[in-house]
Amino acid sequence: MKRLFLLFSILLFVFTLSASEREFVSVPKNKTAKVLKSVAYATIRSTLLVSYGEGEEKESVYTSCSENFPSMPGDFPCNYLDYEGTTLEVAPSSATNDGEATEGSDPEDINPGGKVTIKRIKQKSPNLNGKVVFLGEGEDQLKLFYGPKGQISHYLYRQTLVIFKWDLSLTEPSLVGLLFVNVNKDYFPEDVKEFSF
Repeated sequence: MKRLFLLFSILLFVFTLSASEREFVSVPKNKTAKVLKSVAYATIRSTLLVSYGEGEEKESVYTSCSENFPSMPGDFPCNYLDYEGTTLEVAPSSATNDGEATEGSDPEDINPGGKVTIKRIKQKSPNLNGKVVFLGEGEDQLKLFYGPKGQISHYLYRQTLVIFKWDLSLTEPSLVGLLFVNVNKDYFPEDVKEFSF
């Protein structure tokens, strides 16, 4: 009986793992240019080539992404899907119910991700004409780039560029997909994976 249960558990684990892996699609080399052109990669790359100067530091809430998201490079905080850091995309375990008492609660229960220091850069990104935020320092720094309407366009973590694909035809922009682009030192793409919601 224990063997059967163990076998069932292993099969369930493998099935769950392969189900989550199915959502990532490697883009073949011969289709990479077309996929990247659809998100205006030349414009995105131009934002990465600039050396950004002064910025205003501020402490901000850190909110994890929900289970709907794949593992995000650099542990991207999903509340920063918008420039103000107010997106209500939270992990189910950290959501509070309407009317739930928060008075006297442990601050970690209210903001389970804790706090982070961000730097809002004064200059706008070229060509994209959006705002720029740096989160963290050194090689673990996330460089977040926003479109003119405030939703995130892309971010860079080490040699991985994550591009957010939005449906802007709706009243509220809706996130429809992500591109994970491994880039070289000049920010040219080396390989691309796609994730659809």
